[in-house]
Amino acid sequence: MLSSAIAKWAGSLSLMALVGIGPVAAGASPQAMRALGILEPREAIPVPDISLRTLEGKPLSFSELKGKVVLVNFWATFCVPCQWEMPLMENLYQAYKAKGFVVMAISLDPEGAAVVGPFVKQLKLTYPVLLDQSLQGARQFGIRGLPATYLIGRDGLIKGATFGPREWDGPEARELIEFLLKSGEDSKR
Repeated sequence: MLSSAIAKWAGSLSLMALVGIGPVAAGASPQAMRALGILEPREAIPVPDISLRTLEGKPLSFSELKGKVVLVNFWATFCVPCQWEMPLMENLYQAYKAKGFVVMAISLDPEGAAVVGPFVKQLKLTYPVLLDQSLQGARQFGIRGLPATYLIGRDGLIKGATFGPREWDGPEARELIEFLLKSGEDSKR
């Protein structure tokens, strides 16, 4: 058990090196980033423009979400920490969706809609859930462990990444989303 936890942690570290993500620099981002343990890129990294299908079979790509703040969460139904944090992401989504915030949950379940659909229905999730059975999106993001979450700004750039579950409906998460929504509005002016 310990060796699998170490392997998962090491995988997260290799992902950080791969995409150039490092510890948050002092003053570079709000206190909420540090409180949530979110790492920010050392340089601008555009989100990979992947296109996946929703549970309903409709294609959805990242390019369609430009102009919105997006929380991208890679997860699976068998991932216990994912099960814990998904309802928290639903609360965050409900609080900010009218302001331009989207949660994009990307399931890595090999069984696809057969297991993901009932899970989503049971938890009453309303944000977009995409299926990545071929692991196309996971490969482009370099995912090595679950859950893995990325924050994308209105400009289509990765603002931060975190590995492992977080309290997405807590005050730090709300502060962070408000900050990203506001900073995206300011850059449009």
